[in-house]
Amino acid sequence: MLLESARVLFAERGYAGTSTREIARAASLTEPMIFRHFGSKAKLFEEAVLAPFNTFVSEYVAGWAARPRGMKSAYVETHEFYRGVYDVLSANRRLIHEMIGARAVGGPLSADAASAPQLGALLEQIEAIIEREIDDRGFRPFDPAVVTRIIFGLVFSIAIFGDWMFEGATRPQPSVEAFIDEMARLTIYGAYPEDTGPAAAP
Repeated sequence: MLLESARVLFAERGYAGTSTREIARAASLTEPMIFRHFGSKAKLFEEAVLAPFNTFVSEYVAGWAARPRGMKSAYVETHEFYRGVYDVLSANRRLIHEMIGARAVGGPLSADAASAPQLGALLEQIEAIIEREIDDRGFRPFDPAVVTRIIFGLVFSIAIFGDWMFEGATRPQPSVEAFIDEMARLTIYGAYPEDTGPAAAP
């Protein structure tokens, strides 16, 4: 309830325009309770921004672990991952823009980053899945830490900055589905050894 209230208010008014008093009122809490739990408004903001992605990662990892290996093709697994990450990021686009901006200029969010929820820790959970998939699916050897960040960077750039990339372009921006499909194909064909490919490519 608290993180959801914070997310709604931060999205409506921005970080600077939202007070912890207003968040506490919206969440039916007292303001000291916010500081007791989070320590600062900046930490509350970053946790509110990352909470939906944290939930997605937890659910994705649990779903992957519960499925028999090979139940879904590599393409379907990759496509569903991209779709889920895109949906979470695009739904929180305004908040992410604000967090990027504040960190870039060394604002209060940047100062508290060390003790805020860490994106790298969340990506390590995906990294562990990719490492397992290398063995299970016969992918070529690659660095899971690097590839995980490349994969996330692809979908992050489209979800957060995709419209900017087509400003002034002569052709219309492709659909989200077109982007996700091409990212999945690029990822899967790049993962297999040279002269081989997925057994059931779409």
